[in-house]
Amino acid sequence: MLIRRFCYLLLLACCSNALAQQQDCAALVQNNQEQLQKLQRYVAEVSEHAEKLNSALRLAEERDQKQAALIRQLETKLTEHRVADPVVQQATRQHFFAELAKHIQASPLYQLSGQKLVILSDPVFIFGKGELGAEGEARLGPLASALLLASKTIPVEMPWALRVEGHTDRRPIRNNSRFASNWELSAARAVGILRFLSREGLDERHLQASGLAATHLRDLGDSKASHRRNRRIEIHLQF
Repeated sequence: MLIRRFCYLLLLACCSNALAQQQDCAALVQNNQEQLQKLQRYVAEVSEHAEKLNSALRLAEERDQKQAALIRQLETKLTEHRVADPVVQQATRQHFFAELAKHIQASPLYQLSGQKLVILSDPVFIFGKGELGAEGEARLGPLASALLLASKTIPVEMPWALRVEGHTDRRPIRNNSRFASNWELSAARAVGILRFLSREGLDERHLQASGLAATHLRDLGDSKASHRRNRRIEIHLQF
């Protein structure tokens, strides 16, 4: 009887303990669920905030891209306006020839006349031909170097070219199987100077050649000196 009662009390104690543990477990589960729900709400809030930040960032980037594109357009228009402005072109031309005057060597072969460079043909070209002789190239070497230095002062955004013009005297060509007229001779000499300047380092994209024959005489006289003055190359800076 005593043993049975002891067992009953022991069983009752075990049941009470189990019930208490079950209640503790239930409380723990409830607490964990509440913590999990709080964590889920926090994650949702953080995700929503991050999405808002990402959206704001995308809008800011789009706005910056539009502003950058607008700035580029305005800069392009400003550059185009500046390049096309005759006042700017004239100032650039004056500056170019002023720089050329600093580097050019004194020589009876060529001279700066206003805003053009004049080269006498007779001392540098082979007689009756459109070719520079070796001596002519040697004489023009310092001039080519001066042109190269002066060209580096032209703003990079400006489209420019050195126009090489060939000019002859008014006397018609006779007994020349290579050139039918002064037009062909003047053009060949202009191209000869162009090729020489290109070999000396000037970019061909900034060089042009034209033959004008005797359409722009420097000297209207009919003496040998007048004819010699008219046989020339002129170099102009154009935009």
